[in-house]
Amino acid sequence: MVFGNVIRNKWLSFSLDFVTLVIPLLLAFTVWNGSLQRFLISLVVTSATLLVVAYLLQPVRSQRVKRPSKAKAVAAPRPLWELPMESEQLVFMTMFRVHGIVASAITILAVDFPVFPRRFAKTETYGTGMMDIGVGAFMFMNALVSKEARGVHQNIFSSGVTGALKSLTKTVISALPMVILGMVRLASVKSSGYHEHVSEYGVHWNFFFTLAVVIIVSSVCLLVIPPVLSGPLALAIAVGYQHLLSNRGLGQFVLAGSDGQGSREGLLDANREGLVSCVGYLAIYLAGVWTGRFLLKRRTLFFDWWLAFLLLVVINVLLWIFLEASSVYIQPVCRRMANLPYIIWTLCFCIQLLASYMLVDIVLALGKEFIWKSPFKISSSKSGKHPLLPESVLVAALRPNLLLVFLLCNLLTGVVNLSLDTIGQPMPASMAVLVLYMLGLCLVAFGLHTRGIKLKFW
Repeated sequence: MVFGNVIRNKWLSFSLDFVTLVIPLLLAFTVWNGSLQRFLISLVVTSATLLVVAYLLQPVRSQRVKRPSKAKAVAAPRPLWELPMESEQLVFMTMFRVHGIVASAITILAVDFPVFPRRFAKTETYGTGMMDIGVGAFMFMNALVSKEARGVHQNIFSSGVTGALKSLTKTVISALPMVILGMVRLASVKSSGYHEHVSEYGVHWNFFFTLAVVIIVSSVCLLVIPPVLSGPLALAIAVGYQHLLSNRGLGQFVLAGSDGQGSREGLLDANREGLVSCVGYLAIYLAGVWTGRFLLKRRTLFFDWWLAFLLLVVINVLLWIFLEASSVYIQPVCRRMANLPYIIWTLCFCIQLLASYMLVDIVLALGKEFIWKSPFKISSSKSGKHPLLPESVLVAALRPNLLLVFLLCNLLTGVVNLSLDTIGQPMPASMAVLVLYMLGLCLVAFGLHTRGIKLKFW
C-alpha cells in the first residue's frame, strides 16, 4: 500500500500491487500449496525487496522529517494508551473484503485445473474444504458494510411504518439485479450444457438467488427488530434452524429429498439445498451485521482499538470451542445445509482473519507513531490527527466493485471451461491461464476505477 505515493506511474503501481496482492494467493492455492515454508520465505524476500525499491525511489526531500529544535522544549511522550488512532486510519475491513474476493476469484476457476489440490475443493456432504467457506464468507463480508451495519437503515423505531416501508422498497429494488443475474446464469448454464453440481444449490437455484433472498429477508427482520439485536437474532435463527434440521426431518429432506432417494421432482425437491440453506446464510449475514456495527463504532485511541482486538480474539476462541462441541455432539459441518456447525465455522474463519488484519493495522499505526523517520511520503487523514498510508491502487479499484468482479469470475470461468479441457492441462499451461484470468479481472476493475465508474447494487 505504499506505492501509491512512491511510484508515480499508475501502471507500474498496478503491476506491483498485482504481484504482491494476487500472485502470492494464487501460488498458495496451487503450486506451493504443500510448501508453506518456501512460500513464506519467498513472500518475505519479495516484500523486503519491494520495500527497498520503494525506499530508493522515494525522493530525498520527502524522506526527511525535521528533528525538533534543541532550543524548543520537547513535549513529554504520551502514554501508549492515549495514542490517537482514528478509525479512518485502519483499513483491515477493506483488506479482508478485497482479499476475500481475490481468493474466491482464484479458486472458482483454479478448482477445474489439476494444479488445484482436491483437498481444497468443496465437500459433497459433510466436512470442510477451503472452497466451502466461500459463500458464507461472501455473505459475512458484505454484511460488514451493509446499511444496517453502518447505521443508515430505517426501521419502524426510527422512521415509523411509512419510513420502514420505503426502506424495504429500496432494498427490494436493489436486490432485483441479483435476481436478474441469477436468471441470466441459470439460462446460460442450461443452454450451454456447462457442468454443474446440483447438490450445491439444486437444479435451478444459484448463489445470486441466495444473496437476493438473504438481503431482502434480513432487511425485513431488521425493520421490526433493532439492528443492535442482530447478533442475538442470528443466534436464535441458527439454533432454531438446527433444531429443525436435527429433530424435525429437515436435514434428511435436504440430503435425500422427500422420497428419501434423492428425488428432484418438483421445484421444492429440485432446489431444496438452495432454498433451505438460505436460513443458515441469513444467520451468517445477521452475525456479520452485528460484527460490522461493532467494528464501525467511532474509536479514537489505541486503547479502544486494542480492546476491540482482544474482544475479537476472545469471541474467536469461544467460537472454535463451540465449533468443536457442535461438530461432535450435534452434527458435522455441512455446507449443503448451512447448518449450525457450518455457521459457527464460517464465523470462526472470518473473525480470525479480521482480527489478524486488525492486528497488522495496529502494529503499522504504532510503527508510524514511534519511528520518527518514515521512508514514505504519507498523506494526512481527514481528521488531521494521524497520518494515513496511501491506498493500494488495486485495492481502491476492487473495493467498490466486488460483486461485479464476482460476476465476471463466474462468466470467465464458464468461457474458459467451454474453450479448454481444463482437467487435462499441464501445470505451466494451467498457471498461465490462471494468471491471465486474474490479470484480466483486475484490469477491468482498474479500468472502471480510473474512469470513476462504481457499480454497486446495494
